Amino acid sequence: MKMLRLFCFAAVCAAFLLPACGPGQTADERMQKSMTAAKAGNWELALDEARKAVKKDSGNTLANVLLAIALENNSHPEEALKAAKKAAESDKACFIAQYTLGRLCCRQQKYADCIEPLTRAMEIRPDDTNTIILLARAKTRMNNFEEAINLYRRLLEFPEFSDSAMLYNEIGVLHVRKNEPDMAPADFQRAFLKDSENPIPHLNYAILYDYYLRNRRDSADRVAREHYQKFLNKTANRPELGDERRDVEKRLKEIR
Repeated sequence: MKMLRLFCFAAVCAAFLLPACGPGQTADERMQKSMTAAKAGNWELALDEARKAVKKDSGNTLANVLLAIALENNSHPEEALKAAKKAAESDKACFIAQYTLGRLCCRQQKYADCIEPLTRAMEIRPDDTNTIILLARAKTRMNNFEEAINLYRRLLEFPEFSDSAMLYNEIGVLHVRKNEPDMAPADFQRAFLKDSENPIPHLNYAILYDYYLRNRRDSADRVAREHYQKFLNKTANRPELGDERRDVEKRLKEIR
């Protein structure tokens, strides 16, 4: 989440610096002080200056965004959400206002509430990958697997995500959750081909054949055994996966 918070402040800074300065210079100056304090990690000062900016210009969209982020970083989640809603409602065409509201709703697990602002944010900036990721996660939590899959596939079109093994792995998992396991093998295969050292796609591929594709009796056990073993080989020095390794070792003894 830290990365996303920094992204928010960077976006606010950009939005703040682009327009020519209009009336209400004192509010603008307070906003600048709030952003400077935030960049330095002084969130208490950032909050104090953001409050003063909003007091001077209560309808200022960016001031309310700054206030929301400062409140978030001072552990006032409900107040942060209130400020973000005010910002988003004041300017439905402001990307950072819509994104901030959607992100805060996601963080507070209010997934139904985050769909509308994140969808607006994506319409404003279709190439913003942070927005797409958050929207896909929200759709997944709401069991809207088809739309989540489409959003993850959209991410694959961006160069920085085109070789993401974990994206393909996630899509495969969603196909299984969507009760269409026959659609999952190709994505799990792409996942372990993109990252040959990643053990998780191999584990999921084995589970897929072991439990969901038992109708393929001529190959299910063989494929499951092969990829369970690959998972074990790739996690020999991964103590954090000890529980998974024990489960796999037990299962291999049962299907040999």
